[in-house]
Amino acid sequence: MNKILLSLFLVAFSSVLVAQNTQTQKSFAVVELFTSQGCGKSPNAENIIKQIVDKAQSEGKQVISLAYHVDYWNKYGWHDPYSNMSYTRRQNNYVSATSNSEVYTPQVFVNGNTGFVGSDKVKLNAEVNKALETSSKQTIELTHVSPLINDTLSVNYTAAKADNNSSLVFIISENKTSTRITKGENMGKTLEQENVVRLLQIFPLNAAKGVVKIPVSKLRPDHGFALIAYIQNKQTKRITAATLYAFR
Repeated sequence: MNKILLSLFLVAFSSVLVAQNTQTQKSFAVVELFTSQGCGKSPNAENIIKQIVDKAQSEGKQVISLAYHVDYWNKYGWHDPYSNMSYTRRQNNYVSATSNSEVYTPQVFVNGNTGFVGSDKVKLNAEVNKALETSSKQTIELTHVSPLINDTLSVNYTAAKADNNSSLVFIISENKTSTRITKGENMGKTLEQENVVRLLQIFPLNAAKGVVKIPVSKLRPDHGFALIAYIQNKQTKRITAATLYAFR
């Protein structure tokens, strides 16, 4: 009889462990850097972020890194080919929502929380670890990504605990880029950059599952690109679920 009770206890204990592991896997960190090829301080921040993200990913942790190239540095000599006004607008929205005092590069936000200097390795480590220690109550999953048709990407998704106060954010990023800089603060350097945001689309999250149509124009995402999806609160900008699909 004792052996039977012991076996039942072990089964129950194993089930608890599985549940805990599943819950842990819901933790994530989305590291969003606002940067520019025209900013002399940005390359150092990008290198520090790469070190931290690479280490976390090698340990099996879900850490997603994104680099938004803002356009306000373009007037200082070098026009960043990856810059976009919408990324500058996004940074301004983050600063307003998180009560930051200023917009600058390199500025980083982890899961949409308070921004700080991207080269602050200690702060970045702390914020990433804090995010990874928090289990999300929401989930987002991409169930199907179709081939391009008429310059449009169709993506099927499911979102557990969908919330009308949240948006569904889709980003296409390029894993690696290389640019020779001939003007500005980084003149003479060749910048090797990672996870460069090439496309940003935001949709209302009205249902627990659905299909979104993402116009990609001349962008041809394939091997070397990734599709990132996350759920984000419209007011606070907090990111509550995230996932990544690597194109092949």
